[in-house]
Amino acid sequence: MNDLPPDPEGVDQFVIYGAYGEIMHKFQILEMVLWGFLARSFKSGTTLDQGMAQVERWNATTFGQMWRGLRTQEHWPDDVVVECDQAVMARNYLAHHYLREYFLVTPSQANRETAGVQLARIADRLDTLLDRLEQHGRSIGVPDVNDLDEQTRQEIEALRPTTWLPGPNP
Repeated sequence: MNDLPPDPEGVDQFVIYGAYGEIMHKFQILEMVLWGFLARSFKSGTTLDQGMAQVERWNATTFGQMWRGLRTQEHWPDDVVVECDQAVMARNYLAHHYLREYFLVTPSQANRETAGVQLARIADRLDTLLDRLEQHGRSIGVPDVNDLDEQTRQEIEALRPTTWLPGPNP
């Protein structure tokens, strides 16, 4: 057992990476919320296989590409368009520059503190945007994930890869 106190830099970095993971998870949720708006284009009579094929195409697009395809729809409030535009820029910055800038190029205590503050602000903005999108979606009839019936949930669960990602009973 190591009786030495933990390295503060390592603890800070661990906390930042955890927060970073949470933020990127929120961006994934944001994409799924936007999928609900995309699903509005499904025609009556679309089969599960047809719908899942479309979801696979959505999976192959970036968050920015998906938003660019959605942003011209007429139902969006102006403030939501602005916030989603900024969310795309923030997500791309986080994915491609953030960790490198704060932890590889110029690591320091000050940079770790700034990085943490930035993540907290992004988390707050994402929470607000997610709430706004869910409210807007409900107002125009976009179903919520909580509205899925059990059969649909099971069909979605059956799509999970099992070789590398086994379920609870591999």
